[in-house]
Amino acid sequence: MKPCRLWIAVKGFTAEGKAGAEVKVSEGSLLSQEDIRGVSPGGAFWAKVLDTDKRVKVPPWAARELTGTYSGLLEAVTNADERLALFKQDRLMLRLSTLRKGDPVKVQITSASGRKVRGVIRYRGPVGKSKHDTCIIFGVELVGSAAGKGFTDGSFKGQKFFSCRENGGVFVPASRIEPEDWVEVSPPPVSPKAKVRECARIELTSSHPLSPPSIEIGDRVSFKMDDSTPTGTVVYCDHLPKKLETGVFVGILLDEPVGSWDGCFKGQALCRIPSPEYGILLPVSKVCKEKADRGAETLVSSISLSTSDEYKECLLPSSIRYPPMMEESSLNKPPSLGPSSDWEILPTKERVASEQGEAEDGEEDQEEDDDDDDDNVEYNQHHLEINSMVEVNNPPIYGVIHWIGELPGMAETIAGLELEEPLPSGCTDGQYGGIQYFHCQPNKGLFVKLRRCRPDSRFGTLQNLENPVLRCNSLDFRVYTSERVEEDTPPPPLGSEGRDHLSGWKKGIQGHCNSCYLDATLFCMFTFTSVLDSMLLRPADKNDGKSYTETRDLLRTEIVNPLRKNGYVCATKIMTLRKVLETAGHSSGFTSEEKDPEEFLTLLFRVLKMEPLFHIRSAGKEPHGCIFYQIFVEDHPPKMVPTVQELLEGSLVSGDLKFTEAPSCLILQMPRNGKNFKAFHTIQPSLELDITDLLEETPRECCICQDLAVTECLDCYRDPSFGDRHIKQFCKICNQQVHKHQARHGHQLRPLHLPEGFSHLGSVPGVPPRQTMQLFGVLCIETSHYVAFTRHGPDVHQWLFFDSMADREGGVNGFNIPRVTPCAEVADYLGMSPEALQGLDPKSLPTYARRLLCDAYMCFYHSPSLGLYK
Repeated sequence: MKPCRLWIAVKGFTAEGKAGAEVKVSEGSLLSQEDIRGVSPGGAFWAKVLDTDKRVKVPPWAARELTGTYSGLLEAVTNADERLALFKQDRLMLRLSTLRKGDPVKVQITSASGRKVRGVIRYRGPVGKSKHDTCIIFGVELVGSAAGKGFTDGSFKGQKFFSCRENGGVFVPASRIEPEDWVEVSPPPVSPKAKVRECARIELTSSHPLSPPSIEIGDRVSFKMDDSTPTGTVVYCDHLPKKLETGVFVGILLDEPVGSWDGCFKGQALCRIPSPEYGILLPVSKVCKEKADRGAETLVSSISLSTSDEYKECLLPSSIRYPPMMEESSLNKPPSLGPSSDWEILPTKERVASEQGEAEDGEEDQEEDDDDDDDNVEYNQHHLEINSMVEVNNPPIYGVIHWIGELPGMAETIAGLELEEPLPSGCTDGQYGGIQYFHCQPNKGLFVKLRRCRPDSRFGTLQNLENPVLRCNSLDFRVYTSERVEEDTPPPPLGSEGRDHLSGWKKGIQGHCNSCYLDATLFCMFTFTSVLDSMLLRPADKNDGKSYTETRDLLRTEIVNPLRKNGYVCATKIMTLRKVLETAGHSSGFTSEEKDPEEFLTLLFRVLKMEPLFHIRSAGKEPHGCIFYQIFVEDHPPKMVPTVQELLEGSLVSGDLKFTEAPSCLILQMPRNGKNFKAFHTIQPSLELDITDLLEETPRECCICQDLAVTECLDCYRDPSFGDRHIKQFCKICNQQVHKHQARHGHQLRPLHLPEGFSHLGSVPGVPPRQTMQLFGVLCIETSHYVAFTRHGPDVHQWLFFDSMADREGGVNGFNIPRVTPCAEVADYLGMSPEALQGLDPKSLPTYARRLLCDAYMCFYHSPSLGLYK
């Protein structure tokens, strides 16, 4: 199949469409030319707009053709504005086209995040399953402070493209990546005489003119021009068309406007040069490959060396005794660190002589003895972890731990450090034995025994030895990990089987770093009910972004399914969800700060684009969609223990509110003046919630004669002569009798809106059905710590108590252990009358009953019958 020619619209235009109607094309749109033979004499051609699938006749002035790698890079960018902006950056596009595996880059993790973080390219190419997919996507492993903040382990839609740790990588288009050393604004011109530039010139060709060059596109090169040495980047390196005998030529995109080549040869475009002043074409023999600048100290000390010596010195292996592959030469000596250096990790027999002549046998034996003595000096590594600031040796060398683990042939735990200052020898860029364990600048990576590390003494007690967010990864939590479950999993069986499945230590969701608000809410929402499963199963549509699919799949496969199938979820999965929500919702603090359940619910529903759980209407106004309802109380008797039924009715009556229809799930937030100030010392959650009288357009009984009610009176709700506070509605006859009383003449009556077919009836054909909902979970809070009660069966005594931080293993950098406990005794107090509860001292209640009644924060209700339809 011949590849299509791809164009980009550099200007917006309106032109003729295939169907005859005019088609508007936005700038930045990608255009796939349909038939090269169909080009009109004026240069216009027919093309398909890839962003809209419409066919349009493209005027030549409105589009530019994309060739080679450029088309693949831009095709992967889905936003037209970003695509055009990237296309206009010629130098950046050129650099991006040369990026390969292993190149260090800066990457924007999501389209919403503003800053770029460090990473290393692990994959470059298409991620679609079609063999015709030409999009170039970059798979990047995040490093440094961004490690663990990604969304993938190298897999995309079930296909593995590269390997990294869990949540250690991202897939991004070219618009969200740039070389690590990229500078957007070019520096002002500098005279060659005004600065010293170290540049190693090596011969790029052999004596034969047709021999292949040791230079590639993207290399930095220089060449002689009069008394100056211009520099640039290689954009073309090959034989000229039909000029094989002349040898290889190099096309250079210059840093300064001193050229005179437009990128073409005899009318044929060889490469893209933005302006002839920035291009030059030279024989490869006249071009010198430029060596990367080294540190200032190396530059000054090597001025007197010859060019060949300089280049040889750069390639010499280090004489430090690790990694083994770097120990073949001792021409470069490590700095003197004393005979028993703290950073030694290899066996003594593999040591290499230091500057102080330790190659002598006797002295080496003495060093071995010293090392044995030094082994007794160990530091407490209990608080040392990834990103800890440490020091080694004496005088100290300072660095940051970027990796902890085992190395081949090593019996001890090893730490990989990134040093503050590079060492002239003995260090790497994070490699050991040819394997990249972490990434840092050259000559800054040092591998040492972890027991040789000690906290950075310069910070004293001010150093925060724990970063709980970065620490929450699959490596540190490997003992507590939970499995991913792809298959959709229903809630566990109700009753004793479900209780046994969930009860015990290391059950439920593991808490970490202020996550209890989220742990307890998720446990209530999903453990024993499927009423909210629609947020796990809705297929993505064209309006859903990447954050929707990531959040949905993460919630379903890493949290809900494992919780139901295995009864346990590791804290790393919850931390990943917190990171995704924080990024997708543009809301800071979700990974580390203490939040409220209502904040979490609001953000989760927004990211997943969920419909509101119910709609509520104030008299004469448009209905308002809600996720949860905050109960407000105006005049409830303070000496009575209220039920949730009473509180909900009173709140809706005070606000003159009604549900537009019966919800399948209802989340009620208890009345509080802030989470630390309760409106009531005790609240009794109603096991069954009757919402019949709280609905619009539903047939209701007269509260006196049980006939069909036609009128409602909110004033009668507060009338003490009617006894208990319940909403009052009357049939026509009872309404007349009740409101004949002189004290009720001023009541404001409101006609009820009955369903079609009922309004002409004078009586109810049978008993109107009651709309009720069942309590399935209660979220509680005590001193800023959230816990949950969930019902695991139809019996009123089938209750479980969940605490995501019930116990802890280890100290400051330890791990929380979740626990689920049966608590059947709470049913006795849920079934008591409010009067009986009023006479009890809350302090005398059993622990679980006291927490349920005194600390209720949210109550979760569902309708098992409506849940089948909504």
